[in-house]
Amino acid sequence: MLLCARYSHSQIHVCFVFVSGLIMRRVVLHVGPSKTASTTLQQFLSLYRGEAKTFTYPEWGWTRPDNGHHNLAYELRNDARFNPSLGGLDALRKNLTQSDQVFLSSEDFPIHPRAIAPLVKLCEEFGYELEILFFLRDPIARLNSMYTQQIKTFADTRRFVDFVQTAVNEDKLNIRDAVIKPLSALGVKLTFAPFIGSRMGEIFARVCHHYGFEADPTNFSHTNPAPTPEEVALYRQIGHRMEKSTVSHWEACNRLTRKYGFDRKYFGFDAHLIEQTRKRLQSQYDDIKSIGLLFMADELAETFFTEKPKCADIEDQEKFLEFKHDIISYMHL
Repeated sequence: MLLCARYSHSQIHVCFVFVSGLIMRRVVLHVGPSKTASTTLQQFLSLYRGEAKTFTYPEWGWTRPDNGHHNLAYELRNDARFNPSLGGLDALRKNLTQSDQVFLSSEDFPIHPRAIAPLVKLCEEFGYELEILFFLRDPIARLNSMYTQQIKTFADTRRFVDFVQTAVNEDKLNIRDAVIKPLSALGVKLTFAPFIGSRMGEIFARVCHHYGFEADPTNFSHTNPAPTPEEVALYRQIGHRMEKSTVSHWEACNRLTRKYGFDRKYFGFDAHLIEQTRKRLQSQYDDIKSIGLLFMADELAETFFTEKPKCADIEDQEKFLEFKHDIISYMHL
């Protein structure tokens, strides 16, 4: 099998040539990226009870409640979190020995050639084609979501403007140079699907049908809501203490945000920063528009550069202080 890619200033062309003339059995690696509702897809597939026409979604390699194959991702990354007893390349080898076509999912899967090479080698050994499924989202919207994820997991406490300066260099935001070029050179098939927040049930159902899993748009429920401005402020102010509590901070926030009526979602960009970041990412937007998606290419393009106002300021500081006091009391901090 040979996969080739041709590049021009205005368009990316990806072509696939199968030397044997036959479509090979496949291993599909859904690599996310992060903040494209991967958890929602993983949970559906892990609970799938229908008869898949084509693919198996293995029950090994799961390390978190979302039931993604993160343990295999850790093995490919040479990450210390890899646990051999949970299954990785050895478990996949068993699937391929049984002639299964396999669908694997983890937003932690690496995309650089050195990490993917062992998987490519294993697929070639058993006569399988490796296909990478990659969801494309408006990069600016994804940066917003990446930041709130960092805040609510206490992984990053920087100001949003400082976070963006480094986050724009993330490899999965660089479609041409970090995804298409290196993976094409490695002989991997690339499949791109759209991320459109308001239509993810429909999109996931269509993707599942594409791979032989029967699904209805109503089967998919959003699993990872963004925090409100008040929650973001709370995480930043007392997050280091909340981690040590024996009471879940999610339980506390869910209970008390309803009590106080906090329901506005947090977006990080103001007008100046969105323009600055747009210029930095313009080549990525151009590449995304030129890539052949499975479907909804025009609809995805319509989501680009839509207004994403900054609404982080908390209007009622007295109410927020009461909210903060109640959280601290509820969590026995």
